[in-house]
Amino acid sequence: MPLPFTDLARYIANLFDQCANRPAPLLATRAEIGNYGERVAAAFLWRRGYRVLYHNYRTERGEIDLICRSGELLVFVEVRTRSTEEFGRPAESIDIDKQESVRSAALHYLELLQREDLYYRFDVVEVVLQAGKIPVCTLHPGFFT
Repeated sequence: MPLPFTDLARYIANLFDQCANRPAPLLATRAEIGNYGERVAAAFLWRRGYRVLYHNYRTERGEIDLICRSGELLVFVEVRTRSTEEFGRPAESIDIDKQESVRSAALHYLELLQREDLYYRFDVVEVVLQAGKIPVCTLHPGFFT
């Protein structure tokens, strides 16, 4: 028997909380760190009222880590995960080429929707993971245009 909507919403929220509120595991590869960081970022955004619509949207033009709704706003989110801040903040690694790649993928997504009345922005979530510690997330709304 399927769960009622309110129970399903609580169940999903609980899964997100478990992901974001437990110490980070020891992760060996960059891919593992990135994938785990995206799950933590999705949980972080969920708790702030964002609704994740799509993970890892890929086109020939580029990739978007998370596509979300925040109220009536469509939000394209770039997630940057690091295991240390020794070489700077995670968001500092987003250069002009990466911004253009995300913009191009976002325009492709908007073209598919065929809706010109949507408002959107580009956010960045920084995730700093240290094994055995709770991940630290920082949201930068409207990080680039």
